[in-house]
Amino acid sequence: MAKKAQVQSNFNSQNQSKTINPSQILSNTDQMTVLTENTEIVLEKNLDQRNIAVEEAYFSIVKQTRELLTAFDSLKYRMSVTVDHLNSGKPTNLINEWLSSFHNFTLTRNRFGYLMIYVSYDEDSLTRFGDKLFNRMLRIVFNTTNSTVGGTNIENCIRIDHCATDIQPFFINRLFSQEHDYITVHTEEKVPA
Repeated sequence: MAKKAQVQSNFNSQNQSKTINPSQILSNTDQMTVLTENTEIVLEKNLDQRNIAVEEAYFSIVKQTRELLTAFDSLKYRMSVTVDHLNSGKPTNLINEWLSSFHNFTLTRNRFGYLMIYVSYDEDSLTRFGDKLFNRMLRIVFNTTNSTVGGTNIENCIRIDHCATDIQPFFINRLFSQEHDYITVHTEEKVPA
């Protein structure tokens, strides 16, 4: 019986030493540090810093993907549309959207406040032009959001449709819709091969 009481006493003292006192949790605007008995765990907490990195990555992806369109002879394949949803006057989580005959990139805020980049590719374009343009776009997306590129890990901000979709009707609708100050049509100059 005495041995059982001593084991219980040892168990209680071990559990008390593992309990984290709220005063042991330190936080600042950049990170949250949790101190335990023998280890220190640092968790990235600064949502604003992450969202800024995601937004910069989104616009870099759009810029680099627009450059891919310069290889086409036909004007219709060198056109793209940017929709600035923040200036549309409609309440939405969408922030910005870029569409071409081939791609649809959407920058949006999820319900937890994280910026996310959604990537779609047109099925007809994949059939008509093969996967070379698609593969180049994927390389741009992954190279831009790779954790070794910037100081903030944003690899998990990318959501790529698992299969090609029908983007062209949506693109054409945006291209020929009423003129709005939050929709911009771009035409890339043909670059000689």
